[in-house]
Amino acid sequence: MKNLLFTTLFSFALLSASSIVYADDQPVGPAVVEMLACSFNDGKSANDLNKVVKDWDKWADRKGLNYSAWSMTPFAVSQGMLSFDYIWFGFSSNFETYGNTMENWIQEGEQAIGIKFNEVATCSPRSIFAALPVRQVDWDQDTTKNNPFQLSNCKFRDGKNMADLMKAAGEFNKYIETAGADPLIAIFVPDSGNELDVDWDIKVGAGWSNYEEMGKARQAGYQPGNTALQDTWGKVLDCDSPRVYTTNLLRNGDE
Repeated sequence: MKNLLFTTLFSFALLSASSIVYADDQPVGPAVVEMLACSFNDGKSANDLNKVVKDWDKWADRKGLNYSAWSMTPFAVSQGMLSFDYIWFGFSSNFETYGNTMENWIQEGEQAIGIKFNEVATCSPRSIFAALPVRQVDWDQDTTKNNPFQLSNCKFRDGKNMADLMKAAGEFNKYIETAGADPLIAIFVPDSGNELDVDWDIKVGAGWSNYEEMGKARQAGYQPGNTALQDTWGKVLDCDSPRVYTTNLLRNGDE
């Protein structure tokens, strides 16, 4: 059953890719996200990571790589999630550009820069996702710092599928516009490197430009009579308690 569901979700991602539009000979979507859980080695810290990131960023610029990255440090997570210091959250605009980035990394970057990263932190193998945007924002990434981003693991309710979810998400977006909120919302469909025996189908991510905006959104959600979330996303998905991380941009690959 799990394999069938994975095939269905992955087929949806491929279907999205098959209808992409080419702009300047470059494919658009679905986006790609990779996540690695990392722990600092003894005596190392975020300062050491930032030094290596500067070298890596220069190397990626020379290669013309369309790859952005953030560090995500735990803010509100369960005790069991404290076994790592940060998540490396990498992003490419589509699988073709991601493949180009990985080719350059494996052929050259891993030997030139990867060794320096390994001296700073020990990371898990990468987990790769097809990222489907549900609501996009236009924050200035270069000036947005220490902003919250949450992740939930979600299962489809019986009889529900991705088409139902996208419809529900569209309805919820209408509520967001009336509420004056400005969250980034995305769906992450598992691709490669994910655990085989899990009790979730997709991950749902939501981010805000700062913690104050996240607080406003939660305050509005708890108001009596506000059932917008339950009446849309809640009818399609059953999600666990979200984990909240503080994120910081390490590289803006769009520049």
